[in-house]
Amino acid sequence: MNLKARTRFWLDLLLFISFLAFMEPVLTGVPLHEWWATAAILAFLIHVLTQWDWILAVGKRFFQKLFHQSRLNFVLDLLLFLSMTTVVLSGLMISEHVLPALGFPEQRNFFWRRIHDASANLSLLIVAIHVGLHWDWILGTARRLFPFGKGKRPSLLPQTKSQEG
Repeated sequence: MNLKARTRFWLDLLLFISFLAFMEPVLTGVPLHEWWATAAILAFLIHVLTQWDWILAVGKRFFQKLFHQSRLNFVLDLLLFLSMTTVVLSGLMISEHVLPALGFPEQRNFFWRRIHDASANLSLLIVAIHVGLHWDWILGTARRLFPFGKGKRPSLLPQTKSQEG
């Protein structure tokens, strides 16, 4: 498996796990939620940049003859980008820790809180659909990363010659 596919897999897994943790700030506390989400912006941008060739290629052919799933993925990815951008911007507007640490005053604004919550929930739905549409790639890549062989189960323990079959 090439390095790009391996890197994409681990980056995507990190983003997915992080996103699930972000959806419940009670798990991490608000300070860690804000700082971790701020750091995840870089991982999200790297994710988008590693897909940039596909984005440009499908974007150029969007209104031409294009396979329906590619078009659906493109629209879904655009919606995900817009919803995540809204989550990030509204999150900054209601920041209690990141922006004050950078010298900006804390904003207690119910409007931005509602936008943040709604866009985060919309993003969760879009991420679930996104993962579902890419499930074959996820499983295929995981199988190549962790080749257990036919009928073998993963194990953290070393196997003896008689167990290897």
